[in-house]
Amino acid sequence: MLQKFKAIFYFIFLVLILSSCGKVNEIKVIGIRNVQLKGLQKNVIKLNVELEIDNPNRQKITITHVNFKAWLNTRELGTLETTESIKLIPCSQNMYPVSVEIKLRTAADALRLMTGSFDDILNKIEVEGYIKGKSFPVRKKIVVERQPFSNLGKTL
Repeated sequence: MLQKFKAIFYFIFLVLILSSCGKVNEIKVIGIRNVQLKGLQKNVIKLNVELEIDNPNRQKITITHVNFKAWLNTRELGTLETTESIKLIPCSQNMYPVSVEIKLRTAADALRLMTGSFDDILNKIEVEGYIKGKSFPVRKKIVVERQPFSNLGKTL
């Protein structure tokens, strides 16, 4: 019984020590550099987006999930999500390719979105939602207020 108590105590002590190992500095999204259309499948637009991200932390940080509601002007388009996690290199500022899917409510929204120049897509879409990340043993959820997709780099 005493050995079980000691084991539990050491485990809790270890978790407390590891979770207090320094402060996690804020990650900065410097900008969105490139957007490429990968395809349109039913009501899903698949994009590749290159983000320039600065990670000033000494540990690897993983962005596990991005989930946004998307609007075109005042009309709700659907959801914008990442399809895979992003592993940020410690103490670096790099470009990271990110696969994004915009799940539209209707196929007609794809036509509305694609009118005009494709480069303007970042200014046409507004987003609101959250970004989840982790660096063992810390997990964090960042809430993003509604704003143009192109402004994400300036507000995060």
